[in-house]
Amino acid sequence: MTTGVVITGVGAVTARFTGGAAAVSAFLAEPSPVHGAIADAQLTSLLGDGDARRLSRVCQFAVAAGRLALDDARFSADDEVGLVLGTEFGDLRSTVEFADGYLTSGPSGLSALIFPNTVMNTMAAATTIATGARALSLTLNAPTVAGELAIARGAAAIASGRARAVLAGGVDQIDPFLGSMLTDLGAGEERRGEGAVVLVLERASSARERGACVLGEILGAASGALAVRPHGVGRSTRSSVVAGALAAARVETGDLGAVYTSTNGDRHRDEWERRLLDAALGAGHHPRSALRELLGAHAGAGALGVVAAASAARASGRPSLVHGVGRGGSQVALIIGR
Repeated sequence: MTTGVVITGVGAVTARFTGGAAAVSAFLAEPSPVHGAIADAQLTSLLGDGDARRLSRVCQFAVAAGRLALDDARFSADDEVGLVLGTEFGDLRSTVEFADGYLTSGPSGLSALIFPNTVMNTMAAATTIATGARALSLTLNAPTVAGELAIARGAAAIASGRARAVLAGGVDQIDPFLGSMLTDLGAGEERRGEGAVVLVLERASSARERGACVLGEILGAASGALAVRPHGVGRSTRSSVVAGALAAARVETGDLGAVYTSTNGDRHRDEWERRLLDAALGAGHHPRSALRELLGAHAGAGALGVVAAASAARASGRPSLVHGVGRGGSQVALIIGR
């Protein structure tokens, strides 16, 4: 049974491009690597001086992307609109700053202003307040797949009747401390990026009633946890996640068009994902693309992959697969239609 959930808007904040569906389409038409950090002036122009001063940097990403998505969908959030936001590391910069205050000056160095940003759901809280999405609010914290997983959970919330619409996507920022931490965990080859991408998901019937432009449909989704040590890479390719997403969408493997993976430069993880997909789809059977190779690894790139998959489905007339697997075993698959 398909979800009956469609994509009607997108907001993207990256170092290379910022905007709604038109900006994303322009990037996908002529993709090029996006290196470096998002400029502070770019954020100020999106948010205004007040929000730019008040919000932490990664919260600025999320709030700007959420507002852009609503504008793109020509949609207003209310008590029936929820938020599901994925992040790999949250506001790590504020957490380090808060801890450094204590380590440097003791209790007197602890900042009451910084403390709220040390919790993992600070970006979701700021975005909920800024956009008026006052139904469920959920933060998903997972390596690599947080953005894709947020889209899957958002679609499930709508399909189950918990929300009329959901803002769903991912956000992360570059932090100097992060590189050394990932090296210690064995993932030092992963090239990090930063940004936020948020989608507006809503019931297909609601979108039709208001005459919304539909960018794509979430035909089916599945997720699971594979057996592997914490932040480790598995050896087994036994998994029912891709098959579960295909079954939910009532799509056969041979009917698939494009496949978007979570390849991110982490060799061991990338090879594991390749073997998982070969086992699920057949070796080399479907062309595979990976936006993280252009954008760097961050949760927003996963959400952008869903938009790219919808664009590919519209162009080919065949449903696309979005797949991700993270160190530690979190796996997600979504089937995206036009």
